[in-house]
Amino acid sequence: MEIKRCTLDCAAHGILPGTDITEALHALLCAHSENTEFVFAPGEYYFSPKFTYDYRLSNTDVLPTRKLGIWMRGMKHITLDFGGSRLYFVGQMQPFTLDGCEDITVRNAVVDWKKPLVAEGIVRDVHMGDTQWVDMYVDPQAFPHEVRDAWLWFDTGNGEWYPLQRGSAIQYDVQTRTVRRDSGDRFNPVSVEDLGNCVYRFHTEDASNVAPGNIFVLRHNDRMHAGAFCEMCRDITFEDITFHSCGGLGCLAQFSENLTYRRVHFLPNVAAGRLISGGRDDGMHITCNRGTVTIEECSFVGLMDDPINVHGCCVTVTRIENARTLVCKYEHPQACGFHYWAQPGDTIGFIERKHMSAVGRAVVAQYTLGETLDSFTVVFEEDLPEDILVAAGQPAALSLDNLTNTVSFICRRNRFGSCRARGVLLSTPKPVRITDNVFASSGAAILVAGDSNFWFESGECHDVEISNNVFTDACLTSVYQFGEGIISICPIVPEPDIRLPFHKNIRIHDNVFDTADTPVVYAYSTAHLTFENNTVFRSPAAEKWTDARGLIRFDHCVNVTARNNRFIGPFSIDRYECTSCEELHLER
Repeated sequence: MEIKRCTLDCAAHGILPGTDITEALHALLCAHSENTEFVFAPGEYYFSPKFTYDYRLSNTDVLPTRKLGIWMRGMKHITLDFGGSRLYFVGQMQPFTLDGCEDITVRNAVVDWKKPLVAEGIVRDVHMGDTQWVDMYVDPQAFPHEVRDAWLWFDTGNGEWYPLQRGSAIQYDVQTRTVRRDSGDRFNPVSVEDLGNCVYRFHTEDASNVAPGNIFVLRHNDRMHAGAFCEMCRDITFEDITFHSCGGLGCLAQFSENLTYRRVHFLPNVAAGRLISGGRDDGMHITCNRGTVTIEECSFVGLMDDPINVHGCCVTVTRIENARTLVCKYEHPQACGFHYWAQPGDTIGFIERKHMSAVGRAVVAQYTLGETLDSFTVVFEEDLPEDILVAAGQPAALSLDNLTNTVSFICRRNRFGSCRARGVLLSTPKPVRITDNVFASSGAAILVAGDSNFWFESGECHDVEISNNVFTDACLTSVYQFGEGIISICPIVPEPDIRLPFHKNIRIHDNVFDTADTPVVYAYSTAHLTFENNTVFRSPAAEKWTDARGLIRFDHCVNVTARNNRFIGPFSIDRYECTSCEELHLER
């Protein structure tokens, strides 16, 4: 049933362009918390960190509180239409926070900082030899900064200064605006010398792949806030929103249901002198949600981590209290202390960590956080089976995954420009459809992940379709974790068993790949995989640079079919590379 919403003219209530509206808007939202469309006069609006609250953000540094801008709690049937306005924030803060909201649409805005939360440098000179250094110019207007103790510090406003993060500078080719081939995560300066006129000498052990004129994205500060954060919400839409800067993850949603991101863009503010950077970390981070997540017609450029990551949160068992009660541990330091990891009625899956095989399920009766952020207790409705209790009693043998908090995922008509690391990461047992996208990721374009041993990001995939996408020769041009192929099906399975394949039912069809002898598909511990009706071109962009022996690689896979594919160009590597596989049906 469509909810009728009254229209509220924000200007008539004192919400005017050119002013700091943080407190006035918050009061107006609280006074009209249901069935309202807020319409803003076009212009520039300013926000400052007037509110703080204890939110535990997934894959984000742990803090006692977060600094909030637009804060919506318990609101229903609301539209915020900013009319194309620019929203300016200052220092470390979270532009949008939606907590326990239902049926919310946020649209038509540009989110930015006058002093951005990511910087850039342009290479002026490179010196090789016994000592190696790179000279860079850093625009003081676009990226306010200074040198302290032989290191570069950046001003983000509100009296906050942050040092350049070590080992996190990424080089882009000035002409193509893509990550320079084979340069990802390689530049690691040890000191910075001020040469005057905002030119700085970065002393490093390896400057071999740096070229004058190229652009470095220089990450600073910590991962403290998201651009748009949703927790315990349902039926949320963000559309026609552009982020020009961000201090952490872009759009983070956790423990929510039915989310849509339509025409949400992460792009550099070129008019402000920024050439590459559109955000500090991931673009869309979807953790422990349910229902359907749709991401469509979005674009991602210059992010310093993955544009999209869809996953859950695995935990380990540390102690058995009784036949129904387990004490568990959050293993990743940036994913812990969640208030809603489990709720009564949720279904929990048990995973044997060596083979990563599912060994049982149980329904939650109670979930209680422990005295420390990394521990909690979960009580189940019934006694656990004896084999589960035996496994739980062995050190590091068993992990838990909340199967209720998993989503169906639709990713269509998006443009994945050149960003650090991968394009789409996914770990969900629900249906996944990745269609009609363009990928130029510097690492793997699509990573079908899943593990409870390293990142602890959820479990197996049961139904994945990857179709009608274009993968350009900018994909997989640098070495990052899990970058075994342009499409990399690469779960962390310590002891693979072909009788216990991890991922299942993955269909890759009707795509176009342009590759310089780089593997287009790598599949590990997977069953019922098809690769058909794809076109693979040999790009002249580079010579072979990986150790892989095949364009299509299968490792500990069973029941694999590859047929009706077209391979165009003089490839220098084999068509297939197979290791410990069974039931292969491969057209040569």
